[in-house]
Amino acid sequence: MNFRTKDSVSAQSCFRSLICFFLFSLWVLSQVSNAQNATTDPSEVKALNSLFQQWDAQAVALWNISGEPCSGSAINGTQFEDPDNNPAITCDCTYDSNTTCHITQLRVYALNKRGVIPEDIVALKYLTFLNLQQNYFTGTLPAFIGNLSALTILSIAINAFYGSIPKELGNLKELTVLSFASNNFSGTLPPELGNLVKLERLYVDSSGLGGEIPSTFANLQNMQTLWASDSPFEGKIPEFIGNWTSLKDLRISDLYNVSSSLDFISSLKNLTNLVLRNALISGTIPSDIGEYQSLQALDLSFNNLTGGIPSALFNMNSLTSLFLGNNSLAGSLPSQKSAKLQNIDLSYNDLSGSFPTWVTTSTLQLNLVANNFTFDSSNTSLPNLKCLQRNFPCYRNSPLWNIVKEL
Repeated sequence: MNFRTKDSVSAQSCFRSLICFFLFSLWVLSQVSNAQNATTDPSEVKALNSLFQQWDAQAVALWNISGEPCSGSAINGTQFEDPDNNPAITCDCTYDSNTTCHITQLRVYALNKRGVIPEDIVALKYLTFLNLQQNYFTGTLPAFIGNLSALTILSIAINAFYGSIPKELGNLKELTVLSFASNNFSGTLPPELGNLVKLERLYVDSSGLGGEIPSTFANLQNMQTLWASDSPFEGKIPEFIGNWTSLKDLRISDLYNVSSSLDFISSLKNLTNLVLRNALISGTIPSDIGEYQSLQALDLSFNNLTGGIPSALFNMNSLTSLFLGNNSLAGSLPSQKSAKLQNIDLSYNDLSGSFPTWVTTSTLQLNLVANNFTFDSSNTSLPNLKCLQRNFPCYRNSPLWNIVKEL
């Protein structure tokens, strides 16, 4: 029989780990050694230098030493998004039997750079990651971006780009993340973006885009995050969003024209954040809302919701923020509340009745103004809230002098 003590097992496990670490270190060193003997594709060197010259960007000391871009931090495993490594590139030097390097990642992040995206960038055809976020880049988003077919992540958010979104972005079939939020675009989302079937995250909030969300977006079955707030989108919230069963974070606000209900979320039980603010949502809050046990933040404010507040909503495992203000919700407050739910806005509704004991929790951020609550022995600790209710005399269409008199 083979008896092994806990200590002997731990020792053998540790020994194996040391061997694995040693072999991995040798592999890394061999890759760095091979990379140091490789050179960057000359067309990419020319393109990168042209881009940086036009953007007045300088390579940091961690790379581009002695005129070879694929050097230093670009090949030695330095954290690509290290704040000290900006602007940054990463290279793959395994091409042509480890003799050629291609630039695979480019980041010029939050450096206040100006300029446009020139056609030189097309030479960087091996790019999988392009982040030009949080600068002052302007001009239109050029159609030739659609030639960078290896891209998996593209972010040009928080800049000053304008014009329409080119349909050629639909050629970037490998994209998993696309962000052009916080720009000055106009027009609508091109239907061709529905070709991006690998897309998991799409950020178009505050982009200036409007119109309806294209029906081709029904193809985006891998979507996990959609931010489409603060842009003039119109029409109903598409029913096909309810088929995005991997969706975790949905934010749509300021819709107009056509009202929607919350029926479409019935299969979206993985949601962690749901923000449908000022989105012409009507009907009631789903009675099975308690089944959305991953939900952390829910904002349905400034809509046309009616009915009561399901008690399950106040007893969810993960919900921390709840915003239901400016609706037509009625009924009383739930008698119990989870300790995790600490930020609640129920203002400007038609809620009534007495207050449950949790209302007076000292750490709670709570807004109950402009409702119809009853003030009795259950809420003596909130004396100033009475004059901020709909049924208080100074609230009911009284002349200004009456308001002063009542107060």
